[in-house]
Amino acid sequence: MSNRGTDNSEERLKLAVRRWLADQFDDWRVLDLYCGEEGRMYQGVWSEASSYFGVDKFRPHSLATTVKMSAERASQQLRLDDYNLFDVDCYASPWAVARTICRRRGPGCFGLAMTSGEERGLKNGHSSEIIRRTIGASGLSDYRLLGRYQDMVIGLMLRSLGEIPGTTLCRAAKAKTARHIVYLGVVVEKSCSVT
Repeated sequence: MSNRGTDNSEERLKLAVRRWLADQFDDWRVLDLYCGEEGRMYQGVWSEASSYFGVDKFRPHSLATTVKMSAERASQQLRLDDYNLFDVDCYASPWAVARTICRRRGPGCFGLAMTSGEERGLKNGHSSEIIRRTIGASGLSDYRLLGRYQDMVIGLMLRSLGEIPGTTLCRAAKAKTARHIVYLGVVVEKSCSVT
């Protein structure tokens, strides 16, 4: 198994949030943007979708239709209107990809399943630049910003998704692990197509 993958030590919480999100929709059309080489979320919930497409920049699983591509590129280039559930389960910060989805996805209701593991990402050399730009936090160290103020930062980042023109956050579910990884499920209503 690759050590680049997402930490699934609290897989039951991750699956519970994804199951809650999926239950908000009658027909699941899933774009799994960090599907991983084992396809754990596919096996746990997304295999029940009417359509599924997985993306991973390293080694996508072979359990369903997948392609080797970065989530950033996929969220910028794929036709997002074909999907109503987006799984953004990255190793660090989901916010750049989530913001791209909210900007590019056309009118209608869709869901975002996100794993927010910024503190873990910082330990592996990933930056919190998207958070700093979005909420204007420049005076705190990364560890203080994402450690002590993690809940507030996640709340502000969620609110910022709802401030994207035409985007309304309708409902959300959240689970937090002892290791400060946060699993989020967000139902989004898009009233107009904004690019």
